Amino acid sequence: MLRSIIGLLIAFAFSCNANAGFITYTSISAGQNFFVPTNVTSVNVLTIGGGGGGANGHQGGGGAGFLSTGTFAVTPGNLIPIVVGVGGNGAFDAVNSNAIVGLTAGSASSFGSFLTALGGGVVTGVNQGGHNGSSGGGAACNGGSLGGNGGIGGNNGGACQSGSSMPIGSGQGNYAGLLTSFVDNVLSAGAGGAGGTGTHAGGGGAGGILINGAGAVAGNGAQSWSGKGGTGYGAGGGAGGLDVWINGTRYGGGNGANGLVYIEYISASVPEPATLALMGLGLAGLGFRQRKLAT
Repeated sequence: MLRSIIGLLIAFAFSCNANAGFITYTSISAGQNFFVPTNVTSVNVLTIGGGGGGANGHQGGGGAGFLSTGTFAVTPGNLIPIVVGVGGNGAFDAVNSNAIVGLTAGSASSFGSFLTALGGGVVTGVNQGGHNGSSGGGAACNGGSLGGNGGIGGNNGGACQSGSSMPIGSGQGNYAGLLTSFVDNVLSAGAGGAGGTGTHAGGGGAGGILINGAGAVAGNGAQSWSGKGGTGYGAGGGAGGLDVWINGTRYGGGNGANGLVYIEYISASVPEPATLALMGLGLAGLGFRQRKLAT
């Protein structure tokens, strides 16, 4: 009995100074570092790259930045470089042409050399589908409307909902289980953007990551009827679409959302003097009681 009580006192002394913490990096500024706090020897990290831009015309929506997670041993006092991936640029308008100009993929996010997540993909030629990423971009319609919705939670993008569909963008697979290891905040998948309308509808951008229900939003295609950008850090931009009843312009796509580096840690601190004194008094009291019972 006495040993059990002593064990509880010791556990209390060490646990009462444990310091849970988290830090979120969303700025794309250069030169960022994570300073490992005192007594922190392990961190849980999520990275998602910047979302791909949306194509112009009847092409697919941008893929969301790829997502990576991991738990890593670290050394207190070390500086670990942080890079937040930049969302890709949406393509420009193209008048009476299928040329794709100005479209860029998202760039990678990284936590030092420990963890990297690539940016969301973009089309590299005419008549390609939604773009690949952690979730896939929605497919465009090669004649028809509505365009495919952007993927969510690691899923593929949707196909054209009415008409001839371009290929869909591929996701990396359902990642819901990866998010459950983070406990200080609620991490969840953001919604994919809705596919556009028009005679040749553009696809919607893929959804990224939300923290407590909030996050970045990727850009929509250039027109009110264009494909919409996905929601969340690393979301893909919506594609512009084409409506031949208006004109022959292949309207521009939206920009992808910037990525994210998210870190959680627990500092198992050694007991402070006041805590040790309190534990000592408790142990002394138990010892006195034990001697009294013995007599």
